[in-house]
Amino acid sequence: MRWPWRVSHPDLSVPAAAFDRAAQTQGFTIDHAQQQAISRLQNTSGRGTYLWGPVGRGKSWLMATYFAALPTEHKRRVHFHEFFRELHTAIRRHHNDLDAALDSILDGVHVLCFDEFHLHDIADAKFVERLLPDLFDRHVALVVTSNYPPHRLLPNPLFHESFTPTIELIEQSLEIVEVDGQQDYRTESRHVSGFASGRWMTPGDADQLAGLGLEHPGPDELRTLTPCGHPLVALRAEAHCLWFDFRDLCEHTTAPADYLALASRYDRWTLSGIPDLAHAGREPTQRFANLVDVLYDKDVPAVFLAECSLDSLTTAETPPADIDRILSRLRQLQPVPTA
Repeated sequence: MRWPWRVSHPDLSVPAAAFDRAAQTQGFTIDHAQQQAISRLQNTSGRGTYLWGPVGRGKSWLMATYFAALPTEHKRRVHFHEFFRELHTAIRRHHNDLDAALDSILDGVHVLCFDEFHLHDIADAKFVERLLPDLFDRHVALVVTSNYPPHRLLPNPLFHESFTPTIELIEQSLEIVEVDGQQDYRTESRHVSGFASGRWMTPGDADQLAGLGLEHPGPDELRTLTPCGHPLVALRAEAHCLWFDFRDLCEHTTAPADYLALASRYDRWTLSGIPDLAHAGREPTQRFANLVDVLYDKDVPAVFLAECSLDSLTTAETPPADIDRILSRLRQLQPVPTA
């Protein structure tokens, strides 16, 4: 399925100079892979773009610069998880009518940018199967960043074949662009503010916490929160400190929608009891990955109290999905020496 560009849309081309200015302002040089991607973004012939490649290669920077320079107000950039949450809410509000839900949240949008497009869950994949044809039929230009090429979405062999028609739709409808430079730019983080000002602490004892002005919550501080309707037990829930144990947040049925709702209400987080992910189980590990994605995207400072160092966070022979992206993000945190 290929879709025509709506003639009434304004000119959505972005000059290369916009990327040059952004790079100069941020003090880095555009590498060859990024330059190739910029060229493709400029010459998509009315198609959307799917930017994929290893972590930290500048995909989100490319998208953000492109989005900021687009000569139209009819655009929207949103994290994939957050769009899912908003759309699910709109679908319930419109009595399971997807078209009406999309009308309500995409009214007048010509360009939709998705950060962190990745699929591991069959339920999410089924939803995407419904969503993408509707977006393309509306002639919404879709710009996506991902760590995976389309053919590696939903890699579980039990479900992958059934998702093949949607993969083919993505490949036909979007310009597929690999961003595979050698430099992981996240390693150059200066830990000034936001997510990167957080800490990864092992073992997270009282002395280490005292150095951050923290102390372990007492039993009288337990709170039950209901960010999306079902209860979550927090060890502490104050205006500037939300504290969860890994077991309470990641070993129970939680979702990115819960983390997004809480991240909008609490501006500092602590997560304690983080185990070696090799022994945590597939679903708790995926929830932890989703949590890191949300906190990183919302730029929320967090203290992670772990049983192991980042370098030994997973000792599994088959690493969890998305582990490279998650480790790249966590390595921006300020380390605290092991006690």
